[in-house]
Amino acid sequence: MLYIRSRRLGQSTAIGLLSITVLILAQGLFGAWKMEQLTNEVSESLVLFSDTQVEALTLKSMLINLRKLEKDILLFSHSPSDLKRVDKRWRKALSATRQQFTTMEQELLESDVTQNESISALENAFHAYSKGVSNVAKNMLQKEYADQFEARTAMAVYKKHIYKMESQIDAIVDSAEELEINTLEHLAQAKLRLFWTLGAFGFASILISILLSIWIVRKNLLISRTLEYQALHDTLTSILNRRGLAVAMQNNDTGGVMSYLDLDRFKLINDLCGHSVGDELLINLTKKMNILCHQEKCTLARVGGDEFVIWLNDVNGLERAQQIADKLVKLIEAHPFDWMGQSMSLGASVGLAVAKADFLLTELLSRADAACRIAKIPGNAKVIVYEESDPTLIEIRREKRWAAKIPQMLIDNNFTLYAQCIVPLTCSETRTHVEILIRGVDEDGSIIAPGVFLPAAERFGLMPKIDRWVLETLLTGDISSDIIYSINMSAHTLADKAYLPHLVNLVKESGRAPQLIFEITESAVMSSITTAQEYIRSLKALGCRFSLDDFGSGFSSFAYLRDLQVDYLKIDGSLISILGNKASDAALVEAIVNMAESLGLMTIAEYVETDKIAVLLTEMGVGYGQGYGLHKPEALSTFNAAARIKFCPDTPPSI
Repeated sequence: MLYIRSRRLGQSTAIGLLSITVLILAQGLFGAWKMEQLTNEVSESLVLFSDTQVEALTLKSMLINLRKLEKDILLFSHSPSDLKRVDKRWRKALSATRQQFTTMEQELLESDVTQNESISALENAFHAYSKGVSNVAKNMLQKEYADQFEARTAMAVYKKHIYKMESQIDAIVDSAEELEINTLEHLAQAKLRLFWTLGAFGFASILISILLSIWIVRKNLLISRTLEYQALHDTLTSILNRRGLAVAMQNNDTGGVMSYLDLDRFKLINDLCGHSVGDELLINLTKKMNILCHQEKCTLARVGGDEFVIWLNDVNGLERAQQIADKLVKLIEAHPFDWMGQSMSLGASVGLAVAKADFLLTELLSRADAACRIAKIPGNAKVIVYEESDPTLIEIRREKRWAAKIPQMLIDNNFTLYAQCIVPLTCSETRTHVEILIRGVDEDGSIIAPGVFLPAAERFGLMPKIDRWVLETLLTGDISSDIIYSINMSAHTLADKAYLPHLVNLVKESGRAPQLIFEITESAVMSSITTAQEYIRSLKALGCRFSLDDFGSGFSSFAYLRDLQVDYLKIDGSLISILGNKASDAALVEAIVNMAESLGLMTIAEYVETDKIAVLLTEMGVGYGQGYGLHKPEALSTFNAAARIKFCPDTPPSI
């Protein structure tokens, strides 16, 4: 999870820095665009102001021309023909002036150089002038004035309007020049403000990016240190994990002693009380173990769910390592644990292996683990030292070789199915009932007994693969509808919740649920009670049945029978094989039969090797018998269901 957070932080860092870079670039582009926009706006205003000045000065020059023509009108007042010619020129100039006035008026409205009132006043003055001078010229042509003086006097009345217009035009030009200057000053100030704003924003962006980079570097450093710690330490107990142990031992060139400690009954507590309770127990227990190891100057590491390694960095410290192991076992056994008013206890098994200077960690772990497996065998000491010549270790090495071969044998289908009849003794079963067994097939085609490879599969967790192969091979093959099939389900499969949906679908698709009986052992049920109940409920809902195998082999599990809802009790062979020796032996079997009858369960006896035992079981009321005395297993491919085995007390078993 922290690794994902580190990756996300790295991605966020890149995105953040990229965002700041884009922001600074966008800021620069915005500033350039804003500057260009201001310049364009000012340029447009300056063009308007300049055009206004040009139009106003042009109008003023036209007014001056009109004044010259006024003098000519007065000058030729005595000559009607000349007067008409001059009047015509004046009127033409007046028309051009009026057109120029209209153009200037439009420029003034666009440039806002002057107010509308000033434009109106200028317009009124122009109209008054043009109308007055036109009337004077008309009167002169009609000789209504007595003399030239009277005409000049009349003309002087209207000439004042042209002076007023010139004065107004001068004011407009001055105003345009002033606005032009103000606009340029405003542009300069706007550029300065934009420069400082963008500069401040850019500085702030750079500062933020620097601070963000510092924060990210520190955060990444913290995460890298945390990742490094988590890579070397167990997340639940905070002690070293397998990798941390390897790092702690990598600089050792003198050797030492490794102890491999495996908790006993921890899985049972996990299943009964739940994983949260199991985790809490593991945390508290590990704290005490770590304190002891610290006092003894050795290293503690967790290498599995309930498996620990203690490393003593002393090649001559075997005796001391044994003492530490004994202390740890006693500490674990004395650790108090109460759950729902019930007092429970743990145990521990420890295997020791001495490492020379040139040891390999994987080989050392394998040796210590092998010794620990021997210590877990009932009746053995709790602390065992690895010895190369130990027969049990030789057997474990042989099993390891088989554990390496089994996966490929499953892929190559180098297994075959056998069937052994479960013979009715007292019940009236009409269909053939067989237990499905597995055999290996060697390269030369010879049959390999299950006792050769199944212990290795059990020890190294390969039973789920074998269970799946058996079930899928059976259900996808050509099986008879007249046969009831009992199929073994190992403890490993029964503890695998993830496999249940696949198993349910497989049984559904086969349509053979009523023909299937799943055999589960007492030990498997006790190690995974909750999961076992879930398997039983789900498969019985499809029509399958269940048989509790090896019943009476050690667990006092009578109280669980009603809750488990099994259909058959398969009495353990150790109780059957000794029948006839003592009366108490038969009494125990009879008690199981009576209890089964009271619960509505059928009974099956294993290891029925002789007719005498078969007769005794029949007298006790046992429903079915199974064993070499009744039927030897044979290949399922050649099994003849029609020739069903029957047992009659007066005659030997026959087909």
